[in-house]
Amino acid sequence: MKRISAISAGIMTAGAVLSSCCAEFSTEKIEMAEKFALEDGRTDSLDLSIYAEYPASGLGKDAKLKISTALTEALFGEDYMAMTPDAAAQAYRDDRINEYRAENLPMTEIESLESSSLSHADYTEGRFTCIDDDIVSYTVTKYVYSGGAHGMTSETACNFDRKSGEIITEEDFFNDGYAGSLTGLLTARLAESLEEPADTSMLFLTEIEPNGNFSIGSDGITYIYNQYEIAPYAMGIIRITIPWEEIEGLRR
Repeated sequence: MKRISAISAGIMTAGAVLSSCCAEFSTEKIEMAEKFALEDGRTDSLDLSIYAEYPASGLGKDAKLKISTALTEALFGEDYMAMTPDAAAQAYRDDRINEYRAENLPMTEIESLESSSLSHADYTEGRFTCIDDDIVSYTVTKYVYSGGAHGMTSETACNFDRKSGEIITEEDFFNDGYAGSLTGLLTARLAESLEEPADTSMLFLTEIEPNGNFSIGSDGITYIYNQYEIAPYAMGIIRITIPWEEIEGLRR
């Protein structure tokens, strides 16, 4: 099997430097963008890309290791979290290629299938979204297409204590008994978060509860609801931002 169209590939190159009130925070990045042929003589291929930022400086040694390990798990899965970022990205790529060919090569025996009908895609992107003295926020975006009417996109936010490297959960961030008040704030901000406010009638729910998938930003806290989670696929990913002043009494 030959690899086709190696668009670009690079491992752990220097990335952005993000300003902070304490030590300067900089990143390294992994980048791959490649297509792999299903079989010689066919145009079917796996379109696979990876862009992943990792911390380079601005963290203590233990915090950097904890955050990097957690990011590897979020980007590629728990099977890869014991590996270095470089090795995890390479192993993930190789595993996706092997799975793609193992699942789809038998399908080439079906004469009615047109060439290129077995093309798939797997995109992984991870970026730091906010750095301050106390919290590091990061978002992983995944897109997978493996046939059918459409692919699936998902976003997962990760928040870390900058000093310890520990993951910050809702329970860590908010005071006890926060859920009811936060549900009211999310529900109130929902309509303005949609491209068409009238689309609230299409939602699966009338009240939007916190789901643990949130990111920290300069404007406030943003909750992410993925496709099919609270609304039909056509409405896409829904992000609801609550300004800091509205949650002042809820956070620790």
